Amino acid sequence: MYGPSVPTHLTDFMTGRGRPGKSGPLDGDGRRSIYLEVRRNFMSPMMLAFDTPQAAQTFGRRARSNVPAQALILMNDPFVQQQAKQFAERMEKAFPDKQPEPRIRWLYAQALQREPSAHELTAALEFLGAPATLPSAEAWADLCHVLFNTKEFVFVN
Repeated sequence: MYGPSVPTHLTDFMTGRGRPGKSGPLDGDGRRSIYLEVRRNFMSPMMLAFDTPQAAQTFGRRARSNVPAQALILMNDPFVQQQAKQFAERMEKAFPDKQPEPRIRWLYAQALQREPSAHELTAALEFLGAPATLPSAEAWADLCHVLFNTKEFVFVN
């Protein structure tokens, strides 16, 4: 709690007058978004896609939307890719035996709070290339990334 704000992570596409000289950490230094530095001309692309209010105006109620940019940011943002990799690493620590089915069931339980359906389990096994080969760490990270991009993960019912 408290302390100085964390600078925004600057991408190569964030250029222009007033660009900060130093980029912040990709994960916001593990802090909540309330501690992220806000610069009107250099807002976080992730926050903008998910309806963060404009810094120059006051808002009594936050707008909500569901637009294609949100799906694109979840597919392409380096932060989301990093989190998918870390999720896969957590799964590998929990299941060192490398059997794919228990790992897939664990991922679904952690990400979606439910068991995968038979169809989802089969699709995940095909995605990983199992049982023909043992899936690589990259394949597991990609599956985690897929789960992050499901509508069920993004929206709470």
